[in-house]
Amino acid sequence: MPRLFLVITSLTSACLSVEVLAHSAELDTVVVSSAGQNSIYDVAQPATVLNKDAINDNPGDTLGTLLDSTPGIANASFGPGVGRPVIRGMSGSRVKILQNGSDSADLSAMSSDHSPMAEASSAEQIEVIYGPATLMYGGGAIGGVVNLIDRRIHEQPGSGLSGGLNIKGSSNDSGYSTDGLMDTSRGNWTLHLDGFQRSAADYSSGERGDIPAANNSGRIANSDSEGSGGAVALSWADGKRGFIGASISTLEYDYGVPNTDGEPFRVKPKQVRYDLKGAWRPDPSGAFSWLDEWRTELSFNDYEHAETGARNDIPGAATVDIGLFDQESWELQSRMRHAAFGQWQGTFGLQMKYQKLALCHNHSGCSGIPSFAATAWDGATGFNLLNRERGGFLHSHSTPMPLNETTQTGVFLVEQRDWAQGTLELGARLDSVSISSDPDPIDPNYRQQRSYYNDKNFNPATLSAAGTWVLDEQQRLGLNLARVQRAPDAAELFWNGDHHATFSFQLDNPDLSVETAWTLDINWLRESEHDRVKIALFHYRFQDYIYNELKDFTDPFHDNNVYRQEQDDARFLGAEFSWQHNIDELWHLDINADVVQARLRNGDHLPRTPPASALFAINRESGHLLMRLEGQATASQKRTAANEDPSDGHTLLNASLSYRQLLAHSELLWRLAASNLTDQYAVNHVSYLKHAAPLAGRNVQLGLNWSF
Repeated sequence: MPRLFLVITSLTSACLSVEVLAHSAELDTVVVSSAGQNSIYDVAQPATVLNKDAINDNPGDTLGTLLDSTPGIANASFGPGVGRPVIRGMSGSRVKILQNGSDSADLSAMSSDHSPMAEASSAEQIEVIYGPATLMYGGGAIGGVVNLIDRRIHEQPGSGLSGGLNIKGSSNDSGYSTDGLMDTSRGNWTLHLDGFQRSAADYSSGERGDIPAANNSGRIANSDSEGSGGAVALSWADGKRGFIGASISTLEYDYGVPNTDGEPFRVKPKQVRYDLKGAWRPDPSGAFSWLDEWRTELSFNDYEHAETGARNDIPGAATVDIGLFDQESWELQSRMRHAAFGQWQGTFGLQMKYQKLALCHNHSGCSGIPSFAATAWDGATGFNLLNRERGGFLHSHSTPMPLNETTQTGVFLVEQRDWAQGTLELGARLDSVSISSDPDPIDPNYRQQRSYYNDKNFNPATLSAAGTWVLDEQQRLGLNLARVQRAPDAAELFWNGDHHATFSFQLDNPDLSVETAWTLDINWLRESEHDRVKIALFHYRFQDYIYNELKDFTDPFHDNNVYRQEQDDARFLGAEFSWQHNIDELWHLDINADVVQARLRNGDHLPRTPPASALFAINRESGHLLMRLEGQATASQKRTAANEDPSDGHTLLNASLSYRQLLAHSELLWRLAASNLTDQYAVNHVSYLKHAAPLAGRNVQLGLNWSF
């Protein structure tokens, strides 16, 4: 770490004579595209977009950390190694994580300790998409879609050699990260290479006198993390008729799970991904003049992760792979953007997905996926399972889930037209979801009766409409109405067993049905020479909402908390506000705020609902330099679910300094940032580990980005 600071300091002194330009990494708001592209422009629904500079300024290492300051988005952190976005109080399968429009193909929606396999440092742009355009990426994305665009496969011809290198170091956890990319083009061909590596030791929380002893008086034990990955891609593009390309990428993480018991528990996911993508744009004067573009994308993913640990109640117990997850999946998307029919223009398409998941749970260690095919079974409920009843539910201590295969086929249509006062957009999607299961990996003594493993079939359907009204030269009003359905996934239906990383026990619920939501979004935007104000209001009403309820008893094996997926009607209400104000040529303000309430039909609050939050920042851009001072305020959360602890509020003070230097054929971007300057102790209410893994204390980060 000292060596990194020495290198950056030396480079600074060597380049002081170079011209410096101001740099501002802001969250831009644009509109969603129904054109079938992987970018989002020119339709009714607004979306948040982060450019490469904003991504490089990420104060943490996770996708959730990167988006946390965006109105309406929270971070479901699980220590510093994991962070999945929570959008408008919704998480899990209701928020889809995509890479270039295709599923990230991980298990992050299953459990909060599973990291999304979508590396922010490799992205050129990150989009948060709402409204009808989400239909193209899969059904059930009620909260929204987070799409990471890496542009590994080039859709336009390149020009020579380009690339970049990003280096960051942090003081709190003695962390460092490096990532780089390079594109080289010749004619219509482009070769792309990228990679990253990072490492961080245990971090320290803010100052407080009653930190649990296992966390060593502020130093959070077992919170270290590592990550690495890379990709190679080759593409051909002619700039007119289309492109075709392929990429291979690898991604691997290794992170600890903080806990108050001091157990050395770790999660080690890794993924190999293969992508093939192409598009054809017919001659507009030819036989296919009705077709603007036909785009097809195919991805294969091989994912596995191990959960390693040793039980602290067994002296000298060796560290072994207590859990093992093995998933293979593929996805096909084919979208056609048609030419204008009358005043309508849009996209229709087909999406097919397949996923096969098998896992192991064994305190003696998992060397692979177990098989009990040779063990006799009469189809009855296992004896051990019957004798592990608590709270009226049967608890398993074998493999938590049957081997399962999920097949999903969806068709969708999104259409757009202009009208006198603005834009109108309509969308529809129909899916067929089939989940088959095989109890072969489960010890027959812990199996359910045979009929429990019958196939599950669902047919969710979604309809969406969005419109904008141009009120005057400065104001625009947007309205979005939707009826969205989501099928339960295999883990929600069948998981019965320990989640060692969350120190909890999850019960199954095979009787879950399709979840239905009726949603209303209202957006008002006003832009003038000195101001940009946006207000968003939303009301989501759910029928048979699926939520993970904390029970009032513990499991019979480890006395951990017990959760079960339940269904009930629910309602989400919320508001988001943002104001950007230019005081003069040097100074400008950023103010953001959001609030959400989530209740069941009986008035009970839903668990881990994000508390209200606000951000106030003042920026000074003076010639070559950009300075920013911000305060992030999070309210206390006392509207808690049954058996859920409330959380105190907190205010964090952050500051940053950055500037850009232009060289002869490249440029340098320097950044010095400090977070939680007052070293305040704070917890994240959205996190399952809010007490074991509080937020980081004071941290100083120094970074350098070189692009050419």
